Amino acid sequence: MGDPDTISVQATATSLQIVEELYERNGAGVTELADAMDVSKSAVHNHLSTLCTLGYVKNIEGTYELTHRFLRIGFGTRERNTVYQAAQSEIRKLAQNTNAVANLVVPEEADAIYLHRIGNDDHPIAVGGSVRLHGAAAGKAILAFRSADAVDEYVNRYGLDRKTDRTVTDPATLRSELRSIRDRKIAFDRGELDANWQCVASPIVVNGDPVGAVTVSGPSDEMQGKRLEEDTAGLVSSAAKTIELELL
Repeated sequence: MGDPDTISVQATATSLQIVEELYERNGAGVTELADAMDVSKSAVHNHLSTLCTLGYVKNIEGTYELTHRFLRIGFGTRERNTVYQAAQSEIRKLAQNTNAVANLVVPEEADAIYLHRIGNDDHPIAVGGSVRLHGAAAGKAILAFRSADAVDEYVNRYGLDRKTDRTVTDPATLRSELRSIRDRKIAFDRGELDANWQCVASPIVVNGDPVGAVTVSGPSDEMQGKRLEEDTAGLVSSAAKTIELELL
């Protein structure tokens, strides 16, 4: 007989996987979910029934969808984040001053989470979305202020997956770039996350800890040259410093 604790943990994992599948598919039926997850239809139905009872999922003529109950949790978690609290006004000013997309990104394990945005909705990553730290300017800005051992652990554990043909996937190249970013407190993404977008980021470092990053990005044909590397980079760096002071 299995360990009850292990069974409980697996049940939780299955429920959360169902939630993620429903999000990705914008709703699904029992059979579709069971096939996608390689779980029995009866097990999927039981989990869905529980989620419906708790108010996190609704059943519309056999198609299950997520409810807006998740908004309270998501927005509430963001509102309690001290970096978000300190950065809101600066992100708004940055978007106005650059006439581009301004983002606040925070680290979570191996990922860069896009916590706040002002600007164009065509950005490659939605608010609440994530990308591996090495895959975008904001993530590299954060990674640059982690210890060498932490960077090695990141590379060994997660690898360097490729988003575009410009993504840095060579460990030695990444380490060299991180040293340069640490010296300047500026990171660039020239089509590494999305071939049609470019970005500049500056880390938010508090007492030696990289707690986030500020970024500005835009289409490659608009965000390039002096506008990207000097004008926007200076504004991004200034915004990050202001947020750092607010957090001290």
